[in-house]
Amino acid sequence: MNINFGNITYRNDLGQIVSKEEFEFEREKFKNNVREAYENKVNDLLIRINSRASDETEKLWMLYDYLTGENMRYNLEGTTVDGTMATGEGYPFPPYKTWRVFHSDKYPAILNNAGVCITFSKAFADIANKMGIACIVVNGYTGMEHAWNAVLINNEVKHIDVAYALMNKNWSDKKNYFLKDISQLIQIAGSRTCNTTNNELENNLITKYNQLHPENQIPLKITIKEKTKITSNEPKITIISKNEDNER
Repeated sequence: MNINFGNITYRNDLGQIVSKEEFEFEREKFKNNVREAYENKVNDLLIRINSRASDETEKLWMLYDYLTGENMRYNLEGTTVDGTMATGEGYPFPPYKTWRVFHSDKYPAILNNAGVCITFSKAFADIANKMGIACIVVNGYTGMEHAWNAVLINNEVKHIDVAYALMNKNWSDKKNYFLKDISQLIQIAGSRTCNTTNNELENNLITKYNQLHPENQIPLKITIKEKTKITSNEPKITIISKNEDNER
């Protein structure tokens, strides 16, 4: 699309000038095709995982192993040191010629085997939730803006960092970033700050669990308004479970 504010010019995938209505129709068709291609690949993956895994831990590991495989690429192009993403050209989606899939969403992780932290964490959360496992994206700071996942498993909050596993796969065991307490991630990978409190994070997971399992509701915890900052200087801070208080 080529837009000039004041006079808006709409262009289709071939660069041809079209009406607003035609552009919106073709653009929605493109988005639907991307979603359908993604869902088809995810469904194949789910069939494979569900037929082989015996419990939730194995399901999560198979998903994690898939997204951290040798064919997956963490794309650092266009990333500044402070974590700000520059505008990229995106990933191709044949047979489209110029319209692209961007790593601000989950699709490239599955369709292009590439992306950044938010790409992989969104894909991981989406697929884990499809398996009935409560999983959310955690936003924070690790020296740069970063995103990873938290899951509710065996009544505990655990963290999974696909991006760090990919970035460090040449010199670090990817098991170091799978189903860890936040303090363990800090010890292994250095300081990180969550943008939410411990209670808010757990409440978000409980809310997701309740959406996935309406027949087995879990009560929310009382939210602490004070922001919790997790750094390497405070290694004992952990995410609380349902029967525990904050531990420092």
